[in-house]
Amino acid sequence: MFRDVSNVIPGDQPLPDENSHIVPDEWFDHRVRADQYLSEEVEALKAYHDKCLTGGEAAYAITRRVTDGTALDDGTMLANDQCFALMSLLASALDKWPLTRTGDLITLLQAFRRLEDGPNKSLIFSDHSLEWKHLPYFSSIWCNDYCQERPGYIAERYHQFPTRRSYEMAIYLKRQDVWAQLTAAGFTPIKDAYFIVIWALEQKAELNDSLDPSEKIIPELHIPAAARWIHALGKRFYQDAVEEKLQDGYRVSRFPNMVLNYDHMCKDRWAFWEKRFTEFANGAGGEDELTKKEAKAAVEHMQAVVKAWEMENESIAG
Repeated sequence: MFRDVSNVIPGDQPLPDENSHIVPDEWFDHRVRADQYLSEEVEALKAYHDKCLTGGEAAYAITRRVTDGTALDDGTMLANDQCFALMSLLASALDKWPLTRTGDLITLLQAFRRLEDGPNKSLIFSDHSLEWKHLPYFSSIWCNDYCQERPGYIAERYHQFPTRRSYEMAIYLKRQDVWAQLTAAGFTPIKDAYFIVIWALEQKAELNDSLDPSEKIIPELHIPAAARWIHALGKRFYQDAVEEKLQDGYRVSRFPNMVLNYDHMCKDRWAFWEKRFTEFANGAGGEDELTKKEAKAAVEHMQAVVKAWEMENESIAG
């Protein structure tokens, strides 16, 4: 169930049930209290959750009052950019709804892209017009509010409060999973995906102890997270490897603490990633069961991607 954990003793947080398909009413009630001016929009989101609206119907309903300029029709002065508030609502849903419903929320975001209008200028803090199809503010809200904390600092927290470890790890990996799915769907930049995987797999292990917590590799966090990115974007990564594609995310490779020195994606880099995942899957560094399981799944997915690509290209050539 959803509950406010702001005053809960560290370690007392319940683990989220990511296999559930139901979001408790408490979450919707909490969102109404958080921004009372969006109560009707929250109701539309609830109707979508309950399968009473399609993605297109929900996107239209959620945006109407902000589009028409009637979200604050009682003379109340504008305190917040209402487009920003709407995008914050959607980002919060991605963070709090179980992973089983992430696909539904991505479908809703895709429906936003089909809208032909945008928020009323009287309800936004922008000097120029915005359009719903561009999901204004969404990418920055998601990345800044939910994905900025470094694993090293998370690990410091659960080392201080050991009973908090499972909760902190679950939240971090869930957010990485959602972020990877958003990137695969084109809602967040692909360069971040490369940065995350390269940082996790290509650092020189012998230098890890000398690094700042913000830069340290925490295997039980970095490796499962990288595996989630491989699962969501493995096909894209391999296609880029075949094409030897350049990406901004490769800039991290030029750091002195990195093993590889490539400035592009290539099959050698792909092979190195698979080798590193295999080492973690075999428990070469005493990894925990979750890390080994996630690494093994990443290896299997990478091999499946290559096999599928080869079969597809053989059929084209034939």
